[in-house]
Amino acid sequence: MKRFSHWQMITGKGSDGLKKRSIYFQSGSWFVGILFLLFVVCSGCSQAPQTIAAVAADNSGYTVIDAKGNSVCLPHKPQRILTANLTYDAIVAGLVTPDHLVAMNILDTDAGISPLAQDAKKLTVPKVATLTNIPLEVIVSTKPDLIIASDWTDADKIASYRQLGYPVLVCKGPNSIAETYAAVRLIAQALQEQAAGEWICTEMDRQLAEIDAVLQKRTDHRPVGMLVSQMTSYGGPGSMFHELCTRARIENGIAKAGLKNGDFLSKELVVKVNLDFFLVSAPREIDMYGGGRFREEFLSDPALDGLPALNHILSIPDKYLYAASPNCVYAVKALANAAYGDLFDMRDEHLIRGY
Repeated sequence: MKRFSHWQMITGKGSDGLKKRSIYFQSGSWFVGILFLLFVVCSGCSQAPQTIAAVAADNSGYTVIDAKGNSVCLPHKPQRILTANLTYDAIVAGLVTPDHLVAMNILDTDAGISPLAQDAKKLTVPKVATLTNIPLEVIVSTKPDLIIASDWTDADKIASYRQLGYPVLVCKGPNSIAETYAAVRLIAQALQEQAAGEWICTEMDRQLAEIDAVLQKRTDHRPVGMLVSQMTSYGGPGSMFHELCTRARIENGIAKAGLKNGDFLSKELVVKVNLDFFLVSAPREIDMYGGGRFREEFLSDPALDGLPALNHILSIPDKYLYAASPNCVYAVKALANAAYGDLFDMRDEHLIRGY
């Protein structure tokens, strides 16, 4: 996955009561080091959380083994949870009520990418704009009793969270539906909500079975579609997008070009594939990275002139193109509807909850 430069935005209110925004740029490890020292110096101003070592020593609570094989010791069932990650925020909100989240990703409020948008807009918690790491400022100010981080979070950042005494559960960023099941069950175990986790997995099973029953009856041409994404090395076999296409009975044009996830998609390869349509992101409320401009420039490139697929551009909300939470089952339905017509009724779409 293409990495953007690290920057964070924290929203809140100033002393004058007016809403303010602060943007923090991270240009190197020195910045984290200075912040860490400041936090240590200021630790006497507020009560520090119980350390992982202390929790383990008194034999209280319970232990969960995370995706990296780490033993995560929890003194009690977490009530203040921090992920600031679109996928994990949605999973947590499906296992426990959303007010357990002490902060959330700013994109959670965007209905074009997040199944959590309705709940997120109601919560008055810090909104964090980050694609890689949780700012230490947010962690210290919100005092979570569990941090959930993805396996692509920088190891030194995770170490710094743990050094401050916060339990960190590392989950694998789902690249398949099977890995989504695994993430749900791991987070459910950490939250002591195993029954809710199994309910979510059962609902995913039900919807996937419904999808398969409809699509397996089709004997017509399997359409070929290609994702237009700013992440120009994303979408081939090994990605969640590829699996969503496969389950939706769409042939992935990136795979047909001979690429796998992580390989760069050049315009020359696009031209060589006999595409039926392009899949592009629908306009969104929050477009921090210029996705709309990228789509326009990509599709207007003279190198693509004459391609029949330019007459069949399917605009799909990002929540269906980049789905990794349990709501990925709705992404399969939406992609199939885009390719074949209205096969599935989406009117009852909602955040899949286990409670």
